[in-house]
Amino acid sequence: MFNTENEKKTLVDSLRRSGDPAGVLESLYYIEKNHTPFALYIATADQSNCMWVFDPNSVYELLGGQDIHDKTFRSVFVDDIERREGILFYVLRKIGPAVVIRVSAETIQSVIDSLELGI
Repeated sequence: MFNTENEKKTLVDSLRRSGDPAGVLESLYYIEKNHTPFALYIATADQSNCMWVFDPNSVYELLGGQDIHDKTFRSVFVDDIERREGILFYVLRKIGPAVVIRVSAETIQSVIDSLELGI
């Protein structure tokens, strides 16, 4: 569940381009505290239309239901420690399978720290 520095940098850079840095930080604080899933929805093949989704209910809806997230979570995080600390980040495309990325609360905190330095 250890995310690399390059993965963290990519996530930070993408979140900085979101257009609402204060809203992103507020959402990340919530994610870190509650270990809720978040997603990047890519609506076009050329990736020109992307949207960050931080609301857990919206993520569940995009996945096809909370039960799908719950099953995915249990299959990705195999032991109790991982399940306590783990957060799922989904990359969703209009067409094609979702990509699921395991993220730790520590990674989210590192992303928050980096974003706060940039604001």
